[in-house]
Amino acid sequence: MSLNGIMSSALSALKTNSSALSIVSNNVANMNTTGYARRVVNLQTLSAGGQVAGVDIADVQRVVDQYLNQEALSAGASASNYDTQSSVYNQINALLGSPGDGTALTSKLSNVFTALGQAALSPTSSSSQTSTLNAFQDFASSVSSLSSSLSDLQQRTDGQVASTANSASGLIKQIYDFNQQITTAYAAGNTSSALLDQRDTALQSLSQLMDVRTAQQADGTVTVMTQDGVSLVGSNSYATLSYTAGGSSGTYQSIMLQTVNPQSGQPIGTSQALDPHLSGGQLEGLLQMRDGTIADLQNELGAFAQGVAQSFNQQHNANTAFPPPTTMTGRNTGLLSTDALNFTGKTTVAVTDSSGNLVESVNVDFGTNKYSTDGGSTWTAFPSNTVGGLTSALNTALGANGTASFTNGELSISATGTNGIVVQDDATTPANRGGVGFSQFFGLNDLFQSAAPSILSTGLSASDSSGLAAGSEIDLSLKGPNGDVPKTATVTITAGMTIGNVVSALNTAMGGTATFTLNSDGSITTAPSSSYPGYQLQVSADTTQRGTTGMSFTEMFGIGANQQAQQAASFSVNPAIVNSPSRLAFGQANLSASGPVVGSSDSSGLLALQNLETKQQTFSKAGSLAQQATSLGNYAASLYQDIATRGTNVATNKTAQDARLTEAQTRQSSVSGVNLDEELSNMMIYQRAYSAGARLLTVADQLYQTLLQIQ
Repeated sequence: MSLNGIMSSALSALKTNSSALSIVSNNVANMNTTGYARRVVNLQTLSAGGQVAGVDIADVQRVVDQYLNQEALSAGASASNYDTQSSVYNQINALLGSPGDGTALTSKLSNVFTALGQAALSPTSSSSQTSTLNAFQDFASSVSSLSSSLSDLQQRTDGQVASTANSASGLIKQIYDFNQQITTAYAAGNTSSALLDQRDTALQSLSQLMDVRTAQQADGTVTVMTQDGVSLVGSNSYATLSYTAGGSSGTYQSIMLQTVNPQSGQPIGTSQALDPHLSGGQLEGLLQMRDGTIADLQNELGAFAQGVAQSFNQQHNANTAFPPPTTMTGRNTGLLSTDALNFTGKTTVAVTDSSGNLVESVNVDFGTNKYSTDGGSTWTAFPSNTVGGLTSALNTALGANGTASFTNGELSISATGTNGIVVQDDATTPANRGGVGFSQFFGLNDLFQSAAPSILSTGLSASDSSGLAAGSEIDLSLKGPNGDVPKTATVTITAGMTIGNVVSALNTAMGGTATFTLNSDGSITTAPSSSYPGYQLQVSADTTQRGTTGMSFTEMFGIGANQQAQQAASFSVNPAIVNSPSRLAFGQANLSASGPVVGSSDSSGLLALQNLETKQQTFSKAGSLAQQATSLGNYAASLYQDIATRGTNVATNKTAQDARLTEAQTRQSSVSGVNLDEELSNMMIYQRAYSAGARLLTVADQLYQTLLQIQ
């Protein structure tokens, strides 16, 4: 080899090992940098004319394992999903309180029965009535407050969905931009660009928000998609995500995905819902909590509130206060004065003086739609067999002793002067409309009330007028457990429609994906078809209104997945009782008594209320709780148990997925991470090689100097 050849080889050694030392220095500098993958130098022999001519760097390899990278992405998505759910569960548990700590619903309900037991010793004393009323109000306030807090939590979770979707959209665009820069770097021969580390960091961040998988391309780019193949980042396109927080009536829209042409910024194809394609990450966790756990808990709480209202109201309407109230005004039933009575059985509306003595009684027989007064044998027919006809009949029968009115769905009966009103169904053939007694159906002596009617058996039949204004609409959708919406529909009310017509229109609009059945008690049962198990019918809007009652069709019949939750909204004690605790009905009237028909010391009604503690009630299916017959306290306990079980399952999964993520990151680090001992060893190797190359230059220089000195 010539001296020039020696110097050329030595110079290549200096240059190559200097570059290798630079790579080592970058590795050492970034040993604690998140997302950095170490680089290794691959050397190759330089040749000239088939002769060895030194050394060169073949390439700088970025050390990564695509399988471990994908496992880290998947594990990160799963861990983030359960971390998100766990965080929301912590908030739910803080709202619920723990059974036995005095703040839980079970404790508040127990306090009600304790107060009733204490009041039994002196049922008409103001202290007993006030103490019991306070217990009722405390319980009702807890139910209403919990309902409101859950609604707020659901809205906050929905807000997080919007912000998370926006962050994911930004990361998707960022990954696409990195792809374009990496393509340019690859074309220039730079296959270990720092852009690769930055892109991997963005991918890891995206996987925290949604589960994704990637595919490496020859030009250095990666395509990104959901686990079921929906493209997020393509070679010539990327997706944008959009979502606006703020659902209507507990119904939330889908996160929309739109593919975009990066050159023009114009959309490619039609947008699609992302929700059904999510399988992990923070977004999936938020949706599962918003639409699953929180919604289920709201419905379970609603079913509990409905059960409490129905059981206490049924008994309280059967009881009588002392002295009887001067006026009894019922709830908004949604009925019109022109609606058919559809009652069976018998009831009595009585007027008493302030001492409980009978002044007048009006006996009503719904079997014949006639009435008589004071037990007389003369029976007079109602002017019409309608709610308005009954009201007119009561007005006529009460005469100077009282009045009755029916306005905006509410029945009101008043006694004259200081006299009071007592309503009592016949013991043998009690009045019945939709399985509910006369006083309870109209809510004349209700103890509890809420934002939605607790009685959904309206007693209406298919032939009854709908009472809905033409042009009003009901918007429906069928939503799946994964967020897919296979069917949406709008029903427009036309003039003259009957209840049966509306039910038929609903069935036609849903096209068999869900069915509506008008039952004999006037309730409506809704159910998805067998092709859509686990799907829920949602009402996104309803502009209908029965006459001047202000009550919509879906509200009156409890249609829609979110309607059950409304049973707990604004749950409270009847304001008439709050304003006058003496209206607590702790007695039971005996209208056939020779003396006072209501006794001042009668506690039989109070004891009947107290017996509700162990009485079996029927609860409809709500959330994940099946239909069941149990006591009020046991149902409340099952509600707590349901949340505890769900929370435990999430905590277990969180622990498992966090461990999986840690293991994936450890394995990933063992392959891609910087090992300081290894880098120091490499540094010494390249340093010695550099020194040897420098020594060669020195020797070659000396040889040149020797040759130049030869004369």
